[in-house]
Amino acid sequence: MENIIKIRNLSKNYGTVKALDNVTLSVPKGSIFGYLGPNGAGKTTTLKILMGLLQYSNGSVEIFENEVKKNPVAVNRRIGFLPDAEMPRNDSIYRFLNLTGKLHKIKNKEERISEVLVQIGLKKLSNRKIGTLSKGQKQHVGIANALMVDPQLLILDEPNNGLDPIARVRVLTLLKDLVKNGKTVLLSSHIIGEVDKIATDIAIIHRGRIVEQGKRKNLVKRYLNHGKYVIAGKLDIDQVMRSLEYITSCQQDHLERYIISTTGNVTEEQLLIDLIQKANSKIQYFSSAEISLEDLFIETINGQLKEGDYA
Repeated sequence: MENIIKIRNLSKNYGTVKALDNVTLSVPKGSIFGYLGPNGAGKTTTLKILMGLLQYSNGSVEIFENEVKKNPVAVNRRIGFLPDAEMPRNDSIYRFLNLTGKLHKIKNKEERISEVLVQIGLKKLSNRKIGTLSKGQKQHVGIANALMVDPQLLILDEPNNGLDPIARVRVLTLLKDLVKNGKTVLLSSHIIGEVDKIATDIAIIHRGRIVEQGKRKNLVKRYLNHGKYVIAGKLDIDQVMRSLEYITSCQQDHLERYIISTTGNVTEEQLLIDLIQKANSKIQYFSSAEISLEDLFIETINGQLKEGDYA
């Protein structure tokens, strides 16, 4: 499959601090590419480099087979960018999009503004000032603005940050529709559960390094040699962890159920027997659970940490 973005051995230094350390990744055409990592991992730095807003120290960055350093204007004409930043509060939606049309010298500007407003569902709000909108509506304005140039590639920095659940669903649905219409989406996020619903491809960055990447379905499938179980009853977590070496984590969720993760060398039956006989547990409910992208993310990040570290 053709790759729209090709990053090779990319590094970015701020003095002695390495914001990006030998990053290599590719974004396939027609994908929804989730670029995941904790806050401060290097996601926004990468996106700013892709947009030509930051110079990098080493490596190469190609978009549409153009080196970003050499042809930033040619590259940017085909990209829509949603930064994690405030928009002009006193401008109406129409005025904001109109300014973008002028800056990019878009032909048939008025027609394009109307098309985008209808596509994003903002037509009735076009005269509203941006400062009066909800967070979800503002994110839709930002996406509308990114679409003004009719881009082949959308780069979105934390598009669901601060949104309520309903607004998040609307943004995710919109992104899926855009990809169906031929766009490619690269989105950065630390909200893993939301990305899991739509991403086709994934890269996880931690402390400036790519620690995992690939097709979402392949990554999760590879993780399936682990086990995940939901249990209700009475368990002594410390005793469970001491008694059963194959258990990698045991935690309570908000419903006071126990979520247990295991290595792949134990059956459900053996786990249940061991919990009762070796860990003196009283089990009221026991069930296996589906492995998610969030499980993969947590396992990957935790595997990178040393004792006493924070993510």
